Amino acid sequence: MQAIAQRAIQPLGAKRRRPRCVVGGKRAVGPVKCRAMGDESHSDTVEVKGDWRAFRAALVNQEHAHRQRVNQQQQQANHVVTNLTAASTAYTRRQASKITPGDWAHVLPEAETGCLLLAPDTEEGWWRHSVVLVLNHDSEGSTGVILNRPTNAQLKNVVPEIDYSAPHHRVLANRHVSMGGPMGTEKGARCLVALSHTRLDGATSEVFPGLWHVSDFSAVKPEHEPSLMVFVGYCGWMSGQLNAEVAAGGWTVAAASAANTLALVNASARAGDVMGESMWATMRGRLGYPTPGNLGYDTPPQFGAEGPL
Repeated sequence: MQAIAQRAIQPLGAKRRRPRCVVGGKRAVGPVKCRAMGDESHSDTVEVKGDWRAFRAALVNQEHAHRQRVNQQQQQANHVVTNLTAASTAYTRRQASKITPGDWAHVLPEAETGCLLLAPDTEEGWWRHSVVLVLNHDSEGSTGVILNRPTNAQLKNVVPEIDYSAPHHRVLANRHVSMGGPMGTEKGARCLVALSHTRLDGATSEVFPGLWHVSDFSAVKPEHEPSLMVFVGYCGWMSGQLNAEVAAGGWTVAAASAANTLALVNASARAGDVMGESMWATMRGRLGYPTPGNLGYDTPPQFGAEGPL
């Protein structure tokens, strides 16, 4: 396990400054209300507490609702009937719907720490219909894990070289693992990544509010076991590489609430969807994209006792 512990991804520094809302040059310490510019009706006024990502999602949702209303008013004034495509209709409906702090998702123009990357429907191999959670994105490069690649294999069978007699290793032994990416999957030098929906004192670092990753496996305790989602392997990009791929249309970038992000792992596992295609399609639908007709794998990759085959 030493080799794995040394190589386990620890992308987030312990002293990262958390984003904060600023109003009138002062930090917003209470609930923040916002509405679309030019909207005097206040019908779209929303109130957001806490998570700045939820605040941004509310702004995005509000902007689309305002645009939809303005477009409808213009169409009525000009007596114009517009036939919208299925994709734009779904997109407008989703973006204009009311959101809650725990249930939202929207497209982003560029990658950031905590964002999701959705592979295009033409991608094959490791990335086919994948949804990647970016754990860290900065000038030095990017790391992440594929969320929707569950397996029925337990960690002790996939990575037998770990000494499971150690208490913090034994906690992970029977956890079902997911394939986190093509890097760090070599036998004898595999990398482990673990996510948690709760903060585990001394063991985790925050990715964004509501989602943490294990930054110190030696601090994992038996009571932490139910909260952990374990991945073998990860995704990595050199400095500027991910930005270039996004600019070239290689990924759809999105932000999603912690609940919707973690659902990509849990729902795929419960459904036995080893390639996670249903959750990839679900997230695309939430973002307003149509579901392609090429779902399904003739020969899905296998994950056996000796790791990825």
